[in-house]
Formats: sequence, C-alpha cells, structure tokens
Amino acid sequence: MFDIGWTELLFLGVLAILVVGPKDLPRMMRVVGRYVGKARAMARDFQRSFDDMAREAELEELKQQVTQLKKANPVNQVKDALNDPVDAVNKAIMNGVPPEDAHRIAAEAENDAQHGPEPLPETEPEKQPSGEKASS
Repeated sequence: MFDIGWTELLFLGVLAILVVGPKDLPRMMRVVGRYVGKARAMARDFQRSFDDMAREAELEELKQQVTQLKKANPVNQVKDALNDPVDAVNKAIMNGVPPEDAHRIAAEAENDAQHGPEPLPETEPEKQPSGEKASS
C-alpha cells in the first residue's frame, strides 16, 4: 500500500516522540488505532452493503428470467389456448413466438378440446432375432 521502509518508520517514530512526548505517545497510538479500526469497519460495512445490493439485483434479474421462461413455456401456451384461443395467440406473439406458430398451437389446442388429442402413432414391436438352438 504505502512504500515505507524501516528508515522511514524509524524517522516517524522519533518525530512522534519529539512532538507528542514519550509520556503521551501510547495514548495517542491507542486513539489512532481506534480511528483506524472505525475506518476499517465503515469500509467493511460499505463493501457488505454493496455486495448485498449486487446480490439483490442478480436475484431480481433471475426472477424476471424465470417469469419469461414460464410465459414462453409451450405447455402454458397450450393451456391458455384451451381456455381462450384468441388471447393465447396474442400472448404468444407478444412473447416472441412467430405468428404462424402461435396460430398453429391455438388451432391444435382448439382441435384437441373439441375432438380429443390425436392418438400417438402405433409402432410395431421390434422383432427379436430368433434364437437357434445349438445342436449337440
């Protein structure tokens, strides 16, 4: 921090003894130590409050991101489309979904609400290789 060598410290000690006197020097050093301690405590409190503000700002940003993710969730969009297709399309468009996709999602949800969801395509079971018996 300060570039003070031993000779400078010795010079400051001799100067303090001459100015303050040997009798009052310990009392003066105690007072200076208290002020330095108070200054360090204030700096520590300032740093801590600054860190707390930074953490709160990060938390607020995370809350906004979670809210945006919840709004952009396709499941929530389909649920909204089941309740009100026009409103769901408008919300999806405002959340950055292209209008074509928003209309498609709303149409599929409305179709599902009227006729039920489309059945999943059936797949054929995988053929198991026939095990040949070894002749003994």
